[in-house]
Amino acid sequence: MAIELNQSTQFKVKTLEIVTKFGNINLSNAFQEINIYDSMFMPCIRGEVLIQDSVGILNRLLLDGSEFIRIAISKSDESSDTLFERTFKIYKVSNRKNVSQNSEIYLLHFISEEMIYSMQQKIRQSFTGQTYTGMAVIILVNYLKVTGDKIGFIDATQGLHTHVIPNLSPFDALNWIVKKALNEENLPNFLFFENKKGYCFVSLTSLIKEPTIFDINFNPKNIEDIENSSFLGARDMKVVSQFDFLQNIEGGVYAGKFIGIDPITRQVRINRIDYQKTYNRTKYHLNKYPNFSGSKNRDGLDAAQMFDSKVSLYPFATTRGTTPYIQTNSNQEGTIIDNTHSYVFQRMPILTNLLQTVIHLTMPGNFGLSSGYTVNLNVPTRTTKVDDGSNFDDSLSGKYIITATHHIIRPDKHETVIEVATDSTNKPFVINQTTYMQEALKE
Repeated sequence: MAIELNQSTQFKVKTLEIVTKFGNINLSNAFQEINIYDSMFMPCIRGEVLIQDSVGILNRLLLDGSEFIRIAISKSDESSDTLFERTFKIYKVSNRKNVSQNSEIYLLHFISEEMIYSMQQKIRQSFTGQTYTGMAVIILVNYLKVTGDKIGFIDATQGLHTHVIPNLSPFDALNWIVKKALNEENLPNFLFFENKKGYCFVSLTSLIKEPTIFDINFNPKNIEDIENSSFLGARDMKVVSQFDFLQNIEGGVYAGKFIGIDPITRQVRINRIDYQKTYNRTKYHLNKYPNFSGSKNRDGLDAAQMFDSKVSLYPFATTRGTTPYIQTNSNQEGTIIDNTHSYVFQRMPILTNLLQTVIHLTMPGNFGLSSGYTVNLNVPTRTTKVDDGSNFDDSLSGKYIITATHHIIRPDKHETVIEVATDSTNKPFVINQTTYMQEALKE
């Protein structure tokens, strides 16, 4: 649920201090800007603090990797309601420059402690008859020592698997697993990331099914007399991408093929995959109509019929379960199967299609905005002629998922920049292009 604030200036940095083995150093009066980032495609939260130093803080610090930074932000001086409170590990100093003879500026970079801990160890363990969800939880709890309050959304995966983690760090192992995991609809759309709830091992389908946390409008603040409208209104919008036919073809969004080669049985299988097998396999989408092109090429075929658009060649093992020799002499080879034909090709089209429409929004500061949550955008039309009476741009309005957030906190201002994406649109899909173009020309 979104945090209820009336103004982006209604906040107070209650705690900003470096925790060292020699004591704590208060940075509340020295910081110029705090930046905090999270993303669905980044395993953990990270950020940096811009410091203007006139008292020689770095002189007093012997940075050796043992320092932490503690951040606590509340609604106001008097409020006991903390909006954000976390402790991070400081891992780098950069951009150190002189401002004058008596002061300097620099960036202190910080990251979730689990990233440091992950880089300091390797997993060498076999998992037998485990779900990928079970493997992920074991890695988070046993290797990274993540406690229950930092475990966010965890989704169930399909099937039991046997794997030997090949000498990977915990985060690398989780990213290796997440690419193989299939949801209940047999789609490889799992993601591993950290948001405000904690570490999430969750399918894109589950995130899409969740209700939006609130609507975002783009109306000028002096037009609508709605309580908290300035908080719900975006201050700026930038459409980063909306349509890229070449990228979609290259990413296999419309069609492609998986060529599987089994080096043991010496068999080859070709699996032709079209838009129906990635997009329409699930009944859950952010909006009503797909991001699809019905355009015909010179052969009279549409993009979903061109299976040479993207080709994935990869080992596979599904034929081993029906090979008599393996069943007789090595039954384990026939039962332990990595379903490469279900995820090697399909994962890229799913994510490419999601990121076909990407928008950056600058919002009043809100820690309720975090990766993995969904919002509804009401984007006004930029035209003086509206024939159907609608004031909204159907090509951009609709339900979006937050793929990344960037909190920018200055002494007098808090802004949140969010990146949102959608796999679909509210603009009707028209198959007959000739009719569509004729209607467009009439307008």
